[in-house]
Amino acid sequence: MKIKLSLLLFIFTMTLSCVKNDSQKTIDISKKWRFSADEKNIGISEKWYSVDFDDSQWTILDAGKKWEDQGYPELDSYGWYRKTVEIPADWKGEDVWIKFAAVNDAYELFVNGEKLSAFGEANITFADKPSFTNITDKINYKGINLITVRVNDWGNSGGLWRLPVIITTDKKETDLFQPLSNKLFNPANEGYKLFWEDNFNSDKLDSTKWKVRGVGPRGVGFVTPDALEIKNGKLHIKAFMENDSLKVSAIGTQGLFDTTYGYFECRAQLPKTTGNWAAFWIQSPGISTGEDPGKYGVEIDIFEYFKNQGGDFVSHNLHWAYGPNQKSTGAFLSKVDGIGEGFHTFAVEWTPEKYAFFVDGLKYHEIKEAISHIDEYIILSFEPAHSVEDLELAILPDTFIIDHVKVYKKK
Repeated sequence: MKIKLSLLLFIFTMTLSCVKNDSQKTIDISKKWRFSADEKNIGISEKWYSVDFDDSQWTILDAGKKWEDQGYPELDSYGWYRKTVEIPADWKGEDVWIKFAAVNDAYELFVNGEKLSAFGEANITFADKPSFTNITDKINYKGINLITVRVNDWGNSGGLWRLPVIITTDKKETDLFQPLSNKLFNPANEGYKLFWEDNFNSDKLDSTKWKVRGVGPRGVGFVTPDALEIKNGKLHIKAFMENDSLKVSAIGTQGLFDTTYGYFECRAQLPKTTGNWAAFWIQSPGISTGEDPGKYGVEIDIFEYFKNQGGDFVSHNLHWAYGPNQKSTGAFLSKVDGIGEGFHTFAVEWTPEKYAFFVDGLKYHEIKEAISHIDEYIILSFEPAHSVEDLELAILPDTFIIDHVKVYKKK
């Protein structure tokens, strides 16, 4: 009997241990956030994200419900959430992620007073899609951690309105935005032939293929040919400060190479810092003259790399009908471990029926709406930060390096 009791006690103890270990992979942080509206947009200047900021007079709200149902029915502006969390010490050495099932409409995340990521902007909403940020390097394992979220709602419902809202080490929770299949796409095997290319093998930009695009003020910077250089067979688009001005650059093929449909690819090494971002995209010359994407074209963002989206993500977007009725769809995120290191290929297959987005030959997304049926041109750009606040996070100089651009077409 004594042996049986000991055995039962051992089994019970082991069961409790397993339950504890499983439960400690994920922490639910949906309850009891401190909240304040910020209709005057003073939260950044007053450092509402700071560890030392006194939020004791703020309202208590839960995630998983829109803020309109929790006392803020007319708030279409900024709102701030703050919450303290203790991270288990045995998580040290593992990747730790914070996951929001959906935030209406866009947000910025701060951990222990430091901005780590931002998702959504302008017409790009995260009200219907999950997002993740790796917070491993900013965690305090010996005490309390402050999680702060600045949400921007530009109409209708707002806030941390979908569950789960968690901190986790469970890879299954973040195993989204993966390729649709593991089959590598080879354009030659799909009936495509090389139609146009630039391998940047000369000592200067080929003026029969490219023009510097949009010289002058853009964002908080200035587009200039001075931020371009070709060396060692690669195009370097730079971002740097000169005389208190941020200089960046962009090139396009408008008027030199415009085409409809094909497989468009670039091989590139991404910038290292936040604030500014790299982009490879296709544009229509008449996008602002009408609202039908088939007739007037679509901005096809083959990839954009916002490092403040967590570092392992690139995004793909579609925009059309520039003007007061602009339409957008996205952001379609692709999660690629180590995307910020070394060279990678980014591509879109544009056909009369769809856009398919690829990273390193793997298809991540296929979109069958807003199809353009007119000639468009290629752009490579190193975009300046949206605001001076974002620029403060940048470490300059920085460089977007492109090895080649290729276009394949079918007969």
